[in-house]
Amino acid sequence: MYKGYRNDIIHNTVSCIWIDFYGFYHFNDQLEKEKEFFFNMYDKKENLITREDLKSLPFIMKKYLEKVGVIGMCKDCNIIFKQIGRIKTSPLKGWTSFSATQYMTAKHPGFIWSAKAFPLFIRDKSINGKGEVKVSLLGLKNVALSEGIKTDISALVRCLGELIFYPIGFLSENISWEEINEHSVKAHVSINNIYAEGTFHFNDDGLIVSFESQRYCGEKLEYFTGKAENYKVMKGLCIPTTMKAIWNLEDGDFEYFNSDVHGYKID
Repeated sequence: MYKGYRNDIIHNTVSCIWIDFYGFYHFNDQLEKEKEFFFNMYDKKENLITREDLKSLPFIMKKYLEKVGVIGMCKDCNIIFKQIGRIKTSPLKGWTSFSATQYMTAKHPGFIWSAKAFPLFIRDKSINGKGEVKVSLLGLKNVALSEGIKTDISALVRCLGELIFYPIGFLSENISWEEINEHSVKAHVSINNIYAEGTFHFNDDGLIVSFESQRYCGEKLEYFTGKAENYKVMKGLCIPTTMKAIWNLEDGDFEYFNSDVHGYKID
């Protein structure tokens, strides 16, 4: 009896390990295919950025890009970086820890964000203006899928705000600028008829410290703020390594996301 019981435990343990492995493999295989398509949509000429490329920008954005080190960097390369952080889906719920990898392009701003918050695997993306959020259980079964115009807009807003992680993307021809004052500029981005906008705020050192815009929270368009902190030089670019995201709701602010960046790579 004991032997049979022990064999059942071994069998169940092996089955669980196999399911976890297969789910992880399946999720990452799909992600790798998306990343390859995403990174190879356009030919990379790898021309270098000069001051001439910055001349049409608002003064504060021009000085910011010089300060963070874009001069002499590749115009159309891609980046990959890793995050560890926490996320909340409701003010009444606790924090869930996650680890993630983010992929970004500059010529036509876009991103893929792949996160694991066991047992959930999450993939968020904006490619050519098309957004999609997918949540799967162990990488095997989708438990949530968000797509459509509202998701497209929200994903493009996120993409715009997170160019602080890849400031070369601010040079994209898809973005136009409106100077507000000596510490703020508004950016307008349009890709394949999907439009988004947001305002960047700068500190006295000329670094971006926050981004304000609107995104869909469920079916309702809500204000939110992204805060950028702890700037460090990674692969020649000075970027914030800590970010917080806060819904600015009618009944008060709700911080729903915070993360730290590591493992920065230019591809």
